[in-house]
Amino acid sequence: MHSQCIVCQISIRYRDLEKSRNLGEYEKMKIMSDVLAIAKDFMENCLKNGENICVPTMLATKLFRYMKKALNNPDPYIEEKTLLNKEALKLYENVKAFVLSGSSVEERLVKAIRFSIIGNLLDIGVLNYTPPTVEEIIEKALKMDIYGDLEKAAKILLNSKKVVVVLDNAGEAVFDRLLADVLRANGSKVSAIVKGGSFQNDMTIHDAALAELDKSFDEVIDSGTDASSIFLDELSEKARKAIDEAESIVFKGMANYEYVTEIENVIKKPIIYLLVAKCLPVSIASGIPLGKAGVVIHNIA
Repeated sequence: MHSQCIVCQISIRYRDLEKSRNLGEYEKMKIMSDVLAIAKDFMENCLKNGENICVPTMLATKLFRYMKKALNNPDPYIEEKTLLNKEALKLYENVKAFVLSGSSVEERLVKAIRFSIIGNLLDIGVLNYTPPTVEEIIEKALKMDIYGDLEKAAKILLNSKKVVVVLDNAGEAVFDRLLADVLRANGSKVSAIVKGGSFQNDMTIHDAALAELDKSFDEVIDSGTDASSIFLDELSEKARKAIDEAESIVFKGMANYEYVTEIENVIKKPIIYLLVAKCLPVSIASGIPLGKAGVVIHNIA
């Protein structure tokens, strides 16, 4: 367990407080006091029981569940997510046309992977943010340094008849559709797993229609949980079945990387992580420079 990640999660919770304009300073301090108490209890359990329970995503989930209850709001980021998805959709069709213009399926999939990752770097939906033009986003995706072996990741996916993509943020998930567009055209069945309830600005089953995920994926599956990742003990039967039957799995974002790397031995199939290393512990573990994007491939013999 990385202590830096605990501090990060506590600071993020103060951002959650800004989602409620009706709270006074005393109420905010009371909520943050509770946040610190939850984090303290979590750390004490880590010290007592060992590092196996000290996955940062578990603390993140505990804290956000508390915040939803304290704010009396089951989806504090709903307005932000709606804007993220709407802005991404304005770019999607033109970006899709560019991706599908590749001369080979390999080239098309590598482009799709690039756009899937770049979605995590776009600040779509931020106040006063000016959305990029299609030309700007294409140029950025093609020039962006991506650490790891894109071609190897593409080859694994193209050799898989059943692929599962575990999605991350709203907005970004619209660009993840490109993976399915290319792979389905190549004959693969591609399923998306999204959260059953809200976790920060992540894509949920309730957001899926607005992002038009069903137009690209064969099926969109409710994870059955609002956890920050696919916690195996909370996973819906349908999501578990999709993971069990998949020949390869794509996991988007840091939370999935932090959790799934702890349980890869249970999944026992090729895993492709697509993420931006936004904190030092993940950068060190993944080999991706801090603040940079990368592809990490695990469970390959």
